[in-house]
Amino acid sequence: MEIEGELLGVEQLPQLARVTGTVLSWRRSLTLIGPDGSAVRVLGQGEPMNALAPLQEIQIPWTFPKLDYDSLVSMARDLIPCGEGRGFLNPSPWERAAILDGKEVTLGPGEMGGDAEIGEERGVSSIKLYTGFYNVHLYHLNPLYIQDLGQASSIKLKSYLTSLQNTFGITVVSRSPFDLEFEDGELKVQGGDLKLIKSNDWKEAKPHRLAWDSINEVLTMDCQPKYRVSLLKIEPSSVLPVYIRYEDFKAELGLLNLNDRPVISTLYLPARITSAKVRNFDEGKWENLESEFDRVRIPITKWGLSLVYIELRRLLEQLLKKKIISK
Repeated sequence: MEIEGELLGVEQLPQLARVTGTVLSWRRSLTLIGPDGSAVRVLGQGEPMNALAPLQEIQIPWTFPKLDYDSLVSMARDLIPCGEGRGFLNPSPWERAAILDGKEVTLGPGEMGGDAEIGEERGVSSIKLYTGFYNVHLYHLNPLYIQDLGQASSIKLKSYLTSLQNTFGITVVSRSPFDLEFEDGELKVQGGDLKLIKSNDWKEAKPHRLAWDSINEVLTMDCQPKYRVSLLKIEPSSVLPVYIRYEDFKAELGLLNLNDRPVISTLYLPARITSAKVRNFDEGKWENLESEFDRVRIPITKWGLSLVYIELRRLLEQLLKKKIISK
């Protein structure tokens, strides 16, 4: 694949090439190194040179993919006793705000429950705010990476997620791309379903989770769970799922670490994990992980993407009852 256009601005291009097995080419022969430390050979002219991704600074409007609905619902049906009727499922493996039966509530990580009318908290179509900031430090969501744009007193960009930091942080997020402009202390945003969050520090708002939640809404399903339990929980807060495929008590999950440090992520499930493996993309093989009954710890590099394969067994009902979420 020729590196051109927006690919020039993708920090995670080396990692994506490793994951997909793609051979890259460019006008120069390179060893291209990504922010996670992964390196790939780029075919081209001349002696190979070391290069840091991206090859060109570009702001690419990008947001997280929507998790596969059928996989989530099939997983819920297989692992949790289900009765006739409808239920809801929080696909987020962390707490999130939601509107159920006209009331704002906080749902637990991966929480499932009985029939409830799910409301939507819609944002606004435009924002105009005088910040009092002459300049700001900017952060923007690029593919699989939060790009540090540095300090600026004037900027225009298109994005799904942008954070500005001065004496406090301002985050703007949407499920659709928006146009953002900052100049002379004034912030102007045009788009759809815009949400603005203020925090002492931009990281406190957990903007990556807000962007993920905007795409992955609370689901309804033709299944009324017998117990109010969590289908999925992931720690720490920097790790989020970007892929899931589930069938017949077997699942593959893609987990992304949006942290500049490596982490040991813990995945919790309402099931017994009988087998767990993580993909080693450098060697092209799966490596076994030690599971701890209903959880497994997964090492993920800084800014890294891990593909995990797990096999599950349904819990005995008395064990499942211990996982009921108390309200």
